[in-house]
Amino acid sequence: MSFSHPRGWIAAAVIACLAPNVQASNTEGPLSWGTDLRLRQIFIGNVGLNDDAATADRTFQRYRGRLWGAYAPSEQLSLDARLIWEGRHYAQPEAEDWPPIGFETWYSGGILFDRLALDLSDLGGTPLSLKLGRQDIILGNGWLVLDGTPIDGSRTIYFDAARATYVAEPIDTRFDLIYIDQSADTGRFPRPLNDEVEDVTEQYETGVILYGRNDRLIDGTDLDGYFIYKHDRANPTPGNIRVDNGAPFPSPSDTGDIYTTGLRADGSLPGPWSYRAEGAYQWGERNDRTLEALAFNGRLTYAFDDALASQLHLGYEYLSGDDPDSRSDQAFDPLWGRWPQWSELMIYQWPLETRVGEATNLHRLNLGWAAQVHPTTRLTLDYHGLWADEESTRTAGQLANISGEDRFRGHLLTGWLRAKFNRHLSGHLVAEYLAPGDYYAEHRRDDAYFVRAEVVLSW
Repeated sequence: MSFSHPRGWIAAAVIACLAPNVQASNTEGPLSWGTDLRLRQIFIGNVGLNDDAATADRTFQRYRGRLWGAYAPSEQLSLDARLIWEGRHYAQPEAEDWPPIGFETWYSGGILFDRLALDLSDLGGTPLSLKLGRQDIILGNGWLVLDGTPIDGSRTIYFDAARATYVAEPIDTRFDLIYIDQSADTGRFPRPLNDEVEDVTEQYETGVILYGRNDRLIDGTDLDGYFIYKHDRANPTPGNIRVDNGAPFPSPSDTGDIYTTGLRADGSLPGPWSYRAEGAYQWGERNDRTLEALAFNGRLTYAFDDALASQLHLGYEYLSGDDPDSRSDQAFDPLWGRWPQWSELMIYQWPLETRVGEATNLHRLNLGWAAQVHPTTRLTLDYHGLWADEESTRTAGQLANISGEDRFRGHLLTGWLRAKFNRHLSGHLVAEYLAPGDYYAEHRRDDAYFVRAEVVLSW
């Protein structure tokens, strides 16, 4: 199977939609450009799973505009840049109910480049390409590598990185070597044009990724293998109360050196079946404790031959948890995978025990159905049964928010209605409902919901 197989394009389109970074394009000679405007209305009930909290319910709007351009004077050289701004308005809760000083009901953030990169291809007449600068990086399904800026909540996902790609056609294998140097805030080059410096992650991060993909060893299957090194050092002056996210949880920095190796397979089975499976082993040191952790993520899909192109899927995800009886750390670190991979609502609940979007200590069983209910529109419905791997209550946050008596996190229902009407207009509706289990402390067991409407205008 070649890299141009339709399944590869479908997977790329799905990830791009989730990111989300789909854009219209206009081309005039070596110059291409585009712009989009994303409008969102969000309602959240019970952030923190406590009905009595003054900031439990959220109602707010997000307005994000982007302008991008690329200049390619030749097939071997191009420069890519994208300028973004996002503002927010909070209708609920009231500003006086917020613990952080300086919370703004109307919030206007930085005007900054979330892409600014030089792309060099066919270097020296070889199948080697090099991309230098601020860029989006998505590996596999984005399980461990997708979002370098988790604090700003999908405003951006960029990495400051150097990426070398070599395509070995005789063995149908692509190799990527990536170096990442991520700042905790937007204060480095290219700085925001309006000098609004904001934290985008909790610590300064450097990393090296070696990633290989082969599509010859098993017919109809992409096989990925990777090694990831991530070094975290503390941000000595954090400003990450995250008023821009509407979250009152300050996030501590991580420190340490984490090594991760893993394998991923994504392919077809006989008949209407397909699958994907990924496993990873992790070791090193995190926050002055020895780390050793495991993780697995898999899905089996059955495609019906019907007018709706409907599909059923069954999935299971495992992220090892920290054993409270061990001096070492067994909680799997999701690296740069802190984004809403399967739930928008849970992004706001993870700070009860870790940090925003930092899923770990998890068993997740998923059953879902998807159908093309209209030529422009696809509906996806999912059930997730959630458990903890360990009843860990090491940290102050865990002691306050976790019961230590049960491992059932709860029942989660999610629904997505995604529509793309034409190249200029798309949008979605998403709704989620969580019935928490007894894993959470008694004052953290109130039902929660998330509803969002989005319209994207692209030119």
